[in-house]
Amino acid sequence: MSGSDARQTSMQFCSECNNLMYPKEVRGVSREAAGEGDQESRLVYVCKAPKCHVSARSRQQCQSADSSMVWKHVVKHQMMDDDHIHSDITQDPTLPRTRNVVCEKCRAREAVYIQALTGPSEGISLYFICCACNHTWVNNETGDA
Repeated sequence: MSGSDARQTSMQFCSECNNLMYPKEVRGVSREAAGEGDQESRLVYVCKAPKCHVSARSRQQCQSADSSMVWKHVVKHQMMDDDHIHSDITQDPTLPRTRNVVCEKCRAREAVYIQALTGPSEGISLYFICCACNHTWVNNETGDA
């Protein structure tokens, strides 16, 4: 996410009992009158404490959320480093295989391949894993394996 469209999420606390408020989707009035069969919904924070007055209030009196974002997870490492490729990946029968490549390390001709993002600005690349020696290499060229 760029800095301009990233919003800070924060924890909300109940004004009555100071317990953590939890996000909840509240379905509103039906939009059938407008020709749409859907219901309008909004995100609110509710207190789940059993003796709290806020949890007994009507839905309109719950704290409305400023944003529909509840959780933001930013991954800061490259997805397909050699450390992330398990050595038994070549034994997985569900992954596609090719015999149209040659391993640089052992010259074997069979490899398993995976499509993954190389980096945020580089696009999708093919990662090949040799079935004989587990050597991994990247093919950034587009085309069939």
